[in-house]
Amino acid sequence: MTPEVEMKFACRPATLEALVARAFSAPARDQRLVAVYYDTPDGRLAARQASLRLRTDETGRTVQTFKTGEGLGRREAEHETAPGRLDLTGEDLGAVLSAEDLAQLAPRFTVQVRRRTCEIKAGGSRIELALDQGEILAAGARSPVCEAELELISGDRRDLFTLALALAAELPLTLSLRSKSDRGNRLAAAGAPVPPASLPAGLTCEEALRHALVVALGEAAAQVLETAGEPSVEAVHQLRVALRRLRSLLSVFRRQWAPGNPTALKTGLQDLSRACGETRELDVLLGRADPAGALAPVLIAARRRAAEALVETLSGAPARMTLLEGLIFAEAGDWRTRPDAGSGAESGLSGDLRRRWRRIRRLGDAFTELGPEERHDLRLRIKALRYALDALDLPEWRPLAEALSPRLRAAQDALGALNDADAAKGLLERLDLSGDVRREASRLVAGLKRRDDRTRARKAVRRLVESTPALFT
Repeated sequence: MTPEVEMKFACRPATLEALVARAFSAPARDQRLVAVYYDTPDGRLAARQASLRLRTDETGRTVQTFKTGEGLGRREAEHETAPGRLDLTGEDLGAVLSAEDLAQLAPRFTVQVRRRTCEIKAGGSRIELALDQGEILAAGARSPVCEAELELISGDRRDLFTLALALAAELPLTLSLRSKSDRGNRLAAAGAPVPPASLPAGLTCEEALRHALVVALGEAAAQVLETAGEPSVEAVHQLRVALRRLRSLLSVFRRQWAPGNPTALKTGLQDLSRACGETRELDVLLGRADPAGALAPVLIAARRRAAEALVETLSGAPARMTLLEGLIFAEAGDWRTRPDAGSGAESGLSGDLRRRWRRIRRLGDAFTELGPEERHDLRLRIKALRYALDALDLPEWRPLAEALSPRLRAAQDALGALNDADAAKGLLERLDLSGDVRREASRLVAGLKRRDDRTRARKAVRRLVESTPALFT
């Protein structure tokens, strides 16, 4: 199999035309392509981060393509075959699926697009720009496709990064790490949860972290696109979670990067998280306010303004550049050279978890003396540890995650409840309320305060810090 170095961007049809004007120095190669993707009924190829398709052009020529991997580490094998007929004799495919699985392969979804391509010379490299517009069809449902792809044909991938950064700074191109295969599998699942692909075995620290960063970045990029299109309550919530998961990896395992990296990326992600904050806080308040009261219309109007500001932020160049710089860091960032660099990921990264745990224990032991800001810091540290364990689903850590995650979540939720009233009070004060609306807001804040919140939080934190796992001793 040969390596594939490709970057994909979601955009609008008008941006495709702008790219034609910007980058096409000669007439484009224009094709109509129909690709049928195959998998087993239980999605074994997707679970192994692999895809298999037959793509046919308007002349009837059919190419079979088998891809594995994620991010810029994908590999592919392709060859011409008869229309509608899979060739299952390849060693690469046989290494992923058993003979029994191969016999169960069947069409899962179809992608049909108009593709325009041209070649760009950047630095000393040759890069293909492909513009796809069409749709994915699966299980009676349709999903539009409008995307630009940059693929390194030959040369240095740094030239690919430079070109991608230049185009994203100039045009509304948003990084997308969900392939057509991934999107098609989700559409075929008809809304059912799609389990994450399992983490490959035998990874080094750098390989495991790179994999986790790319997966987390892909989810964040997908949620940015969804929220910018429709900032619903669920979309905003999921975007905040995705950003927090990504930031947690950068925070918990920060000693794995060279000094000073990735400071700009962390700042950009923090700005995106802040942009979500007010919309999410208003959603929480609206869920608790009396829908027939005087406060609800004020909150709804404030939520509309906050959502509009959020969409503007997500659609802007800084957000696009943050996501793109995140991928470049994950794939080619300045990683620290460590004595344990060649060791298994579990042993090489466990020290980072222990350091995080020691800080949580120190704060937890002093819980009765903590002020609101310190309690908030404790909650963020607990949340980051939980998300890091989830993101790095390493075999040796699974017993730890199963035992510790429920207590981490309980402490996180209890501390969050303790913080809700303070956060709501600050938000409502910024709305400059008066009269009956102010009194209703005061009652709402008072209702968020419960006498036993502090006791519940103290007990949850105590249960957590008293359960020191063997890994942390």
